Order: sequence, then structure tokens, then C-alpha cells
Amino acid sequence: MIAYVRNGDILGELYLPDTTLNNKIGIVWLPGLPNKPIAPEMGKPLSDLGFTVLQARYPGNWQSYGDFGPDSSVKGALMGLELLAKGNTLDLNTEKEIYWDIDHIILIGNSYGGGIAVSALGSSSLASGAIAFCPLLEPSQQNADHLVQEDDLSTLYQYLKRCHENVYRNLDENEWRDYIEGRHSVDPSRFLTKVKERPLLLIHGNEDRSIRSYHTENFYNKLKENGAKQVEILIKESVGHGKDLRISTWNNWTKWLTDLFS
Repeated sequence: MIAYVRNGDILGELYLPDTTLNNKIGIVWLPGLPNKPIAPEMGKPLSDLGFTVLQARYPGNWQSYGDFGPDSSVKGALMGLELLAKGNTLDLNTEKEIYWDIDHIILIGNSYGGGIAVSALGSSSLASGAIAFCPLLEPSQQNADHLVQEDDLSTLYQYLKRCHENVYRNLDENEWRDYIEGRHSVDPSRFLTKVKERPLLLIHGNEDRSIRSYHTENFYNKLKENGAKQVEILIKESVGHGKDLRISTWNNWTKWLTDLFS
């Protein structure tokens, strides 16, 4: 079953598994930038495995309400956690109440959304863990190594304003600058001590040229230095950025999810 739901500023699809398949694990999906309204492979295929999946838009993104930015993105992730934790809501398509049964909620994010997932994990006890694909964990260190080029985050603001202004509404240039220069309150590095005790799976492709995998390795090493015992890392050979990484590691991370609560 697929419902269309809202909580506060966020709206999106809620994929509910057949009750006979339900593994009682909920997922809040957090996409990268720019994004599409849904990621098909992160919806029904997961509900067919028994997961309850929320694919809501960030505040100020696509159909959602409010303004878009790093701070509101984390708040949107928290709204997603709160919605799944309730166990019921109104399906806006049918105007009927729907119900689901879960015991755990996992944040799963890709690229920009991977960093948001880590920050949200460190901000809420509702999340039981997180998976971060090719995550933006060190925005201020992007292109710090001049010998290994990657995406220039300073040009992304202008691109989003020029080509996607109504999709990422009211993105503040000063807030974006604070985020990519490491001064923002939701910079993932500020949550190292808060996520070190939480289950976290970091996945990156070694051929990623958008966000180099060494950033994820740096973050992993910092967590281990801080005493993290439930963080794991997977560097996938011969894979780049985005969807291919999720598909090529599908068996790894879905097994990690089910093993986590078995």
C-alpha cells in the first residue's frame, strides 16, 4: 500500500508492507541535491521486504511547505521520525486513517541527505540508527585536497537558484555559506560524540568524484577515535556516486538492517 501523508511542513509517500511481511522496521529516506520527488528503488522494493518507508520531501522542497535549507532539512528528518513513531495518520489521497506497526526507525540518506541523516541521528532518540550513502560529512573540507577534485559546493547555491528555485524555495545564501564552511549548527562533525553510541553504517564508492570517499573514511576514523563501537564502513570498489552505490550494495545494507534487530 502507498499512502500520501503529511506531518508539519513535510509531505510525501508512505509505503506500507503487507502485514504478513512486516519486519517492524521503519525507514525515513533523505535524498541528495538536486533530487526527484521519489527514489523508486527506495520505496516499494523495500516495502516488499517488510519495511515501512517514508519518502517525504524536505521542508521547502517540491510539495512540502516552509523554506529549504540545512537547518530545515534536519527538522524535516525529525518530522519524519515523529510521523513514523506515531503509528497512524491520515492518507491525504483517500482521506482515511491508516495505521502501521513498527518498533524501530532508521534514517537512510544519500549524499547531502547522508549528512542530514547523521545530524538527525545525533538530534533525536526516535532514530534507532542510520545508513549514509556517499555522505556529505565534511562540507568545509570539500576540495581541500587540490590534487583530487570533487564537486564545488560554492557553485551549488547559484545552480539551485538558477535552475530549481521553486523546487528549493527560499534557500538563504548566508546559511548555505555557513554550512559549506563548517560554521553551521547542523554540520555533521558537531554530532560526533552524540552518534558514537548509535548504530551507523557508512557506505561510499571508491570511484566517487562528487564527494571523495576519503571524507567518509575520515569521519569513520574520528568516530572510532571517540570510542564508537557500532559504526561500520563499507568502501565499494569500482562504484561512483548515487543510485549505483545503493543498488550494488543492496544485499549488504538490507542485511545490516535486519541483523541489527534480530
